[in-house]
Amino acid sequence: MDFAKHASSFGPAAELYDRTRPRYPQEALRWALGDQTRDIVDLGAGTGILTRLLTELGHHVIAVEPDDEMRRRIAGDARSGSATSIPVEDASQDAVTAGQAYHWFAGEPAHTEIARVLRPGGLFVPIWNVRDESEPWVAELSDVFDGHRARSVIDERLLTPDQFGPAFAPAELRLFHWSTPHTADSLVDLIRSRSYYLVSDADNRTALERRVRELAEERFGEGARFELPYVTYAYRAAKL
Repeated sequence: MDFAKHASSFGPAAELYDRTRPRYPQEALRWALGDQTRDIVDLGAGTGILTRLLTELGHHVIAVEPDDEMRRRIAGDARSGSATSIPVEDASQDAVTAGQAYHWFAGEPAHTEIARVLRPGGLFVPIWNVRDESEPWVAELSDVFDGHRARSVIDERLLTPDQFGPAFAPAELRLFHWSTPHTADSLVDLIRSRSYYLVSDADNRTALERRVRELAEERFGEGARFELPYVTYAYRAAKL
């Protein structure tokens, strides 16, 4: 897989990405960060989906995102930067979050840079929404994706406690089950926001759209509304 090509593919689809991608359950964020107000860097912030939720919970958030088109959609303090160059001072943050982003920058030197900006005891919180493939039709949907998607170098479901390196205590993981409403049209839009779709040629895009629409309409009926189940994987690790 051309990792850089996939990672940089989202900008032209920023509006679609922001509109279609799922949010994150508040209980997951409260578990990871607690209820006290924190200074947070939201790293790889994209269009600010997680940034907005953190702000709504009362946190002070700096969004860091390298893609100009994505970053323009973020209200508030949004800065150009990356996991290896975070534009904040040493030991200035209570937490660094990464929503649907850590797999793009896993490993060194990102871990060292994240630790640099955290205060002692500060938290690194990578979080992902993963389709719940224990539901048979969702597993079938994933089978449609298998010929198209680019699997990242890590599996977000299987991070080890020492994943974030020696600067961090062993990571904790908690799962949160929830769902989001869809139609066949909105499910196709969701696929259009994925990197494996964005880097595909026109023929592959058309085939993928057709197969996703057929699956949804065969399972639920044309024009039907249905729930797409997710499992949110929330990790937290404290800086030593």
